[in-house]
Amino acid sequence: MSGNGSDGRKGARPQDPVWRFVAGCAVVAASLAVLVVGGALLIGWRLARDEAPGRPPETFLVGDEARYWCLDLKQGDTGLVALFARFDEINDATRRNLLRGTILEALPFPHRRARLDELAPFTFEISASSSDKASGLPVPTGWAARGTFSHGLFRVRAALKVMRFLASRDAKKGETIDVDGVAVTEVHDKGAAFAIATVGNRVLVASDAPRMRTVLRAATATPVPALSEVLALHDAIKLEGEDAWAFYSNRRVGGLSEPLADNGALASFDVNERDELAFRVVVQGGGAVEEESDFAGTPADCSAVVSRFLPGVPVSAIAIDGDGARPSDRGAMEFSGRIAGLSKRLAELLGRVTELRLREGPSATPTPPSLP
Repeated sequence: MSGNGSDGRKGARPQDPVWRFVAGCAVVAASLAVLVVGGALLIGWRLARDEAPGRPPETFLVGDEARYWCLDLKQGDTGLVALFARFDEINDATRRNLLRGTILEALPFPHRRARLDELAPFTFEISASSSDKASGLPVPTGWAARGTFSHGLFRVRAALKVMRFLASRDAKKGETIDVDGVAVTEVHDKGAAFAIATVGNRVLVASDAPRMRTVLRAATATPVPALSEVLALHDAIKLEGEDAWAFYSNRRVGGLSEPLADNGALASFDVNERDELAFRVVVQGGGAVEEESDFAGTPADCSAVVSRFLPGVPVSAIAIDGDGARPSDRGAMEFSGRIAGLSKRLAELLGRVTELRLREGPSATPTPPSLP
């Protein structure tokens, strides 16, 4: 019987069932892959998206701060680049000393380098506020911290959003509220209490929701005169290439007309290429060293003021320029100085902290989580 059709052409050969099965499996696999990839992209977008697009940056400082620190890392800063290079040298030397004389000495263990360009630009700020009770002594009322990221922002947002979701599942441990269009999660679990929010490229953490509300609303609030005076004072003493600045004040917060009353100081810091931490400090009023003792401006008094900004640094490591503080045009006392061997001091400080934690072991009392 001929294989030709009625019109004289050959009939179509039936398709192999095996090929039909393989083609069907390929279509199903491709559909599943599209669904998985699309679902992952959708979940990733929802986790990493900005919850408050277009919101202007917060001023963060609201005028009642008793302590404030700002660390500002910039790309290409010669002092920071040299500091990170010294950190690598210290790490390599420590590794060689640990492995010397063992069979592991010749093995090329991979290790991560300290690279400034992977972190900077990055800004971290932390502040603490206080008020005076009837006793006249300052009483802490809250704290806040802010990190401004330029690298890994999507990962940070996703990780924090997952953490906030897990914390909000149990209403007894955490809840998420809306503050001027920003989702704020307040966590209170195992002795830890804090509030956290993400806005643009910034992560904010505060001691509680009321403090977070104050910090977030500061963007549209009228600047307090005290805050303007603090910022003007900072601009006046700012070092070239500044990497950090800070101020403290033990003043009564009842009146905000003066940013740094009797017990107050403001400092600017810069890491230079000579492995030094240079600083310039201005002190306003008396009593900055200890109660009932005026600030005389001697090198010892100046070192005591610097040690309040840099806890953990021994006074003997602080070198003051000249004969101490001198009167400035702003009606205050101003001085400068430096701390030599910064990289080694930071490495030793980190080593002491690590050793102390290892000695103490797991603490029975839960502690709040570290700030981002």
